[in-house]
Amino acid sequence: MSARRPSPSTRALAWLYTGPVGHLYGGLADWATLLSRLAVARLRRR
Repeated sequence: MSARRPSPSTRALAWLYTGPVGHLYGGLADWATLLSRLAVARLRRR
């Protein structure tokens, strides 16, 4: 049985999600988590 390659558009979308867009989303999610935890910690300290 031969393996079928995905279409070029599917491959381009996969590259976007796992490449630059995925890395940007991951970085933004990390920063949002960090900043929200810092804000909660400061509010609890008061």
